Amino acid sequence: MVRTSSPGKVILFGEHAVVYGEPAIALAVTSRFKMNVRPRAGGKGHLVDGHRMTAAHHSYFKYAVENYWDGGPLDIATDSEIPSSSGMGSSAALTTSLMGALVELSGGTIDDERERIARQSFATEYGVQGRASPTDTSTATMGMGILLAKGPMDGLLWHVERGGAEWYIHRVDVPQLNIVVGFTGIKGNTGELVAKVRRFWESNNFAKETVADIGKLTMEGVEALNAGDVERLGELMDRNHQMLSILGVNHPKLQRLVEAARPHSYGAKLTGAGGGGSMIAITDEPERVAKAIQDAGGRPFIAEIRAPGLRRDGD
Repeated sequence: MVRTSSPGKVILFGEHAVVYGEPAIALAVTSRFKMNVRPRAGGKGHLVDGHRMTAAHHSYFKYAVENYWDGGPLDIATDSEIPSSSGMGSSAALTTSLMGALVELSGGTIDDERERIARQSFATEYGVQGRASPTDTSTATMGMGILLAKGPMDGLLWHVERGGAEWYIHRVDVPQLNIVVGFTGIKGNTGELVAKVRRFWESNNFAKETVADIGKLTMEGVEALNAGDVERLGELMDRNHQMLSILGVNHPKLQRLVEAARPHSYGAKLTGAGGGGSMIAITDEPERVAKAIQDAGGRPFIAEIRAPGLRRDGD
């Protein structure tokens, strides 16, 4: 049996725009998706948490196993600390954990195969969702902070092209930040939201300009991170949230949580695909912000960032 785990994530800047090759910054958080995978001796078909693997209920598992596993039936058991469809990268953490387990079961090691795992995990998300970026899977694989940029910079890890877009994926140094996550309790559908933005982008030049502006803002965020300028980071987060609202992925409950957090924060915005899911705030008063989010009807938690990436856990 192989035990693996991968971190969840929050996107600081750039969601949705990154699908079109614009920059994005994501941070790994300590909440993890954990998985045990073992060959199923004498069994027929793969099992996930005791149930037969099906496309309807286990789309990421099924795609990954059908495309990247040459062995026999598997018995997979999962345990997630990341709320499903919360905008915190649960599907990417699931996929990279599984891909890491498949590598280990095939005689390889996660540390030697991180780039391949990240690429195959991205291909899986892309195949299941129909359109995606490598943001979440790169962050789940590598941990810490990840920057997707339009060209090579310091800290370059690898380069990815897919569907007419390309990304240069880098490590990015992130100072210690107090980040509070507020989960609406509403599950957003990433595939549907990405498709919604795609329709807007294809039919409206203003949407194209907004996507490009998010990319420019993200690179300003890189400068603010490098300078340790938390006030500037907050201002940019607020602007990013407004742009994402223009793209149509905000939600009334998300907006209530953002507004509740802002009086005690440097900045707040939705994180992930939107349509529900979660928001984040950067603050010097995390407990106060968490209470404000709870009072507004959200489920808050104070996130620990700079978490390690995919790993094989002790047997």
